[in-house]
Amino acid sequence: MNESPIAAGEKVRLGIFTYPKSNLAPVLKLIAETPLADHVAVSQETLGKEPQTACDIVMAILASPHTLVDFTEQMSSLKKTLPLSVIVAMIPKDQKAQVAGKVMELSTDEVLFYPLPAHEFSKAIMTHVASIRIHDESKKARSDLVKSQTFLGQLLVENHIISSEQLDKALEYQKGAESRLGDLLVMLGFISEEQKVHFLASQLGVEVATPRQFSTADLSVVSIIPEHIAKRYNCLALEKQDHQLIVAMDDVLNLQLLDILRDISDLVIKPVLATTEDIKTSIDRFYRDIASQKDASNLIADLDENVEYVQASSEDVSVEEAAAAGAELGIIKLVNLLITNAIRDRASDIHIEPMEQSLAIRYRIDGELRKVMSPPRKSHQAIITRIKILSDLDIAERRLPQDGRMVARVGHREVDIRISILPTAFGEKAVLRILDKEAFEKSVANLGFSESDLEKFRQNVVKPYGMMIVAGPTGSGKSTTLYSAIQTIKSIARNIVTVEDPVEFHMDGINQVHVNSKIGLTFATALRSILRQDPDVVLVGEIRDAETADIAIKMALTGHLVFSTLHTNDAASTIARFVDIGIPPLLLASSLNLIAAQRLVRRICQRCKTAYAPAPELIEQLNLSKRTGLQFYRGEGCVNCNGIGYSGRTGIFEMLAISKEIRTMILRNASTMDIQEKAVAEGMKTLRQAGIDLALKGITTIEQVIAATTEI
Repeated sequence: MNESPIAAGEKVRLGIFTYPKSNLAPVLKLIAETPLADHVAVSQETLGKEPQTACDIVMAILASPHTLVDFTEQMSSLKKTLPLSVIVAMIPKDQKAQVAGKVMELSTDEVLFYPLPAHEFSKAIMTHVASIRIHDESKKARSDLVKSQTFLGQLLVENHIISSEQLDKALEYQKGAESRLGDLLVMLGFISEEQKVHFLASQLGVEVATPRQFSTADLSVVSIIPEHIAKRYNCLALEKQDHQLIVAMDDVLNLQLLDILRDISDLVIKPVLATTEDIKTSIDRFYRDIASQKDASNLIADLDENVEYVQASSEDVSVEEAAAAGAELGIIKLVNLLITNAIRDRASDIHIEPMEQSLAIRYRIDGELRKVMSPPRKSHQAIITRIKILSDLDIAERRLPQDGRMVARVGHREVDIRISILPTAFGEKAVLRILDKEAFEKSVANLGFSESDLEKFRQNVVKPYGMMIVAGPTGSGKSTTLYSAIQTIKSIARNIVTVEDPVEFHMDGINQVHVNSKIGLTFATALRSILRQDPDVVLVGEIRDAETADIAIKMALTGHLVFSTLHTNDAASTIARFVDIGIPPLLLASSLNLIAAQRLVRRICQRCKTAYAPAPELIEQLNLSKRTGLQFYRGEGCVNCNGIGYSGRTGIFEMLAISKEIRTMILRNASTMDIQEKAVAEGMKTLRQAGIDLALKGITTIEQVIAATTEI
């Protein structure tokens, strides 16, 4: 906002910064088509040069020949030159992919992607116009709260944010309730929570906390405010600048809180407004991490000096010394902390990685690795030893890889953890794969199937005999899909046996066999014995060789329902893979019921999801030229998703049901391409097509789909 107040009836000064001038036309047209023309005085400026006129709102347009790097620098320069102005960046929608994840780096108050509907453009700019006017009017009426509330309502009506009827309704509600007008307008659905915060900030003369401030807050700054104070008053320390502490609050008029924070921190408190939900979400995230770091530091500080000797020369450490280090109370608590935090954060894997001078601990969450902790290097061998003890591995063996498993109970949840120990140049690396019971007990309906695919899947899992294959690379969710299928058909009347390497999760009522090749218990050996166990349903963890494939197919032909997995890229190539390992087409055609290929993609955060029109080149690349009005979606990054734009994962599926025609093609040894074309003609959606459907529905991004299906 500009320092000089705006007189009643005077227009807000809007400076449009662009280069070249031809980019002005679309924006000027939008202004002319909306009520904005009656409320703003437009001036034209050249982007990259000093502004010639004073501005209340700066609208900077990114267009050729400027690059995003240049534009980011120019935004930073504008913010320094016009610190009191509202900065709005206008970015072409076809550059949204390049901007993804970098929005918070721009020194702007808002980012708009154009072209956009006139009403959306008007709403965004008029919100800032109203905020500026509310700020100036509030200076005159700040001592009179009732008058200030009246000004707020009138200004929202005058600036086309709400109608006069909506204001009357809110004021009527206010008579019987001790609520602020802004809260009532949100409750009635007339304005959003974010708009309310903007208007309230303008009215009170304070700033609004940005998503960037929340996502980049330092734990040492956050911890200045004790957790019980933060939760009681719903406040969060975001930044420390010299002797000033910037604190996000949802009630900046709470003078008692300001006094408490000043006494606690011995700093000048600068309150900034934020939504209640944003503050609560961030409090939960930050104080959990603070507790974890504090616990880890305390636990490491309590370690015996012998642990340092273990690390100094691991080859010379005796088994007794290693066992003693692993049994240290501090190490026991630290390993417990690592596992409970990983389960809480929905991590699928824990990576404990020794470097030359440091130790890194990372979690894989939604398919992406994130560093969560760096304990002292001296604690490495003790941590590994503790993990070996828990998973019944050989603590004396440090030269060979080892695999094991353990079960952890956290609250009411039971979690299987698969352990892999690998010797590296700087010591043993451990990866703990977390197999959550809740994931494996997912209903088939919650896996991400479309309605037609779900129907195909259900029809085939209840068949009395035959084979169903789930195909895909490691980590694509194949086991979850098969376990869900087993859960669907599990009953007291069925004898269900699984052969797995290893058993990923123990299920009640299911007979599970753990393959152990060291003693000769292979998939093939186990399957031969299972045939004498009168099974109805058999789950083979993975078909790896011709012998296993041959037995599994013969079981499917002799009245058993067989589920298994195979490492192939798509459904049709699974048939070619079977033929390659020596299965006769006649047996294959007779036994197969369904092949389901799958991938995992990340879900868009629903809170910050925004739509955009794809670039013509992308539409052509995806063969969607015949479809009009297409919209894809992307997460802008918010407090809820910690600025990454994603939250959780879902599956995309390719369901190849074996029809009579496809059986005939298998018998004739038809090519993979011919089989896929026939399946598509019969209604099968390829992985790419299924992914595009999810992207168009706003469940995932098109970038995720392309990345997951590029090799197909």
